[in-house]
Amino acid sequence: MSSPHKVLHAITTTMVGGAEFQLLRLIAASDPEHYQHTVVGLGPEGPLADEMRRAGAEVFSLGLMPQPSALVKGVRQMARIARQVRPQLMQGWMYHANLVSLLAARMAGAGPVIWGVFCSNMEMDKYGLASRTLVKACAITSRQPVAIVSNSYVGVEFHVAQGYPRKTMLVIPNGFDTDSYRPDDGVRAEARAEMGLDEEHLLIGQVARFDPMKDHRSLILAAREVVDAFPAARFVTLGLGMEPDNPALREATEPPLEGHFFLEGRSHDIPRWLKAMDLHVSSSAFGEGLSNAVGEAMACGVPNVVTRVGDSGRLVGDTGLVVPPRDSGALAASIKAVLALDPRERRRLGLAARRRIEQHYSLEVMSRAFDDLYHRFLPPHEDR
Repeated sequence: MSSPHKVLHAITTTMVGGAEFQLLRLIAASDPEHYQHTVVGLGPEGPLADEMRRAGAEVFSLGLMPQPSALVKGVRQMARIARQVRPQLMQGWMYHANLVSLLAARMAGAGPVIWGVFCSNMEMDKYGLASRTLVKACAITSRQPVAIVSNSYVGVEFHVAQGYPRKTMLVIPNGFDTDSYRPDDGVRAEARAEMGLDEEHLLIGQVARFDPMKDHRSLILAAREVVDAFPAARFVTLGLGMEPDNPALREATEPPLEGHFFLEGRSHDIPRWLKAMDLHVSSSAFGEGLSNAVGEAMACGVPNVVTRVGDSGRLVGDTGLVVPPRDSGALAASIKAVLALDPRERRRLGLAARRRIEQHYSLEVMSRAFDDLYHRFLPPHEDR
């Protein structure tokens, strides 16, 4: 038998997040006889680190804080790990880790290096000087990786406009776990009962951390119009920072939304919440690449209303509705259009969404795409 190829991944955090979940899913879906994965999280250890270990990866956490001096420390520590692991391929996930992986590979004499970018149309004036400088540094050095993976076609165009080389960029869409994320009428009924909801209520949900790019303001404004037309409508938002004590979300807990809008914060059981929903909404204003939350809702048989940001429209296809970003009126109109459907028609739309995930965005599809990419740069297998 041949020895598995060693792939060393650098990722900004091992906290709960979109890119972090995709790395976890890639590790879990890959054949351990073909690949031996090592993950280095630049920040303090997060909850996904243990899940990555259970999936078969060795995981290191550098515990670095987001400050300029951490970059130098990160490169040195990453290079030391690279010398120990002796990977045949290094892969970065997100801007900080992309830059660290490239510099560490040069220091350790390792490589080749692949980058991963997971955003599109970032409005950098919403972020600080350090973030803007980092993005610029990545653009300047972007000709050195042998390949740059984007999870969206819009993301490719955004990064090419920033100076990234088109010839090394390619799209590998996110893959979704259709076993964990699947329709379940029993779970739906139980979860809704725990919320005090019956089948007459219409549950609209959003899974997204509190961040300017997610544009929760437009969702709240749209919710006012929706509950006026559909008194049985209930909204639930899940994600870091989406708590009732967030002053920026005060309007969600006051009339006319009081009793109709629930801020649940971070949840460790997103599949359960999604299975209880009648509709999922992505109100992002910018920056989205390919939304995990939208794909996971689709896998659960839940239709979506999304903004025309990143590849959200491409993801939902004809199984959901797409509206312009920052247009709360259009968002409200589309939400009301889905809620006005006969329940059987809504269910048909949701099941069509699940079939779309199974056919085009499954874990198997993603895993095969990475496997094909890796084999472009990996040496032939060596006998054990």
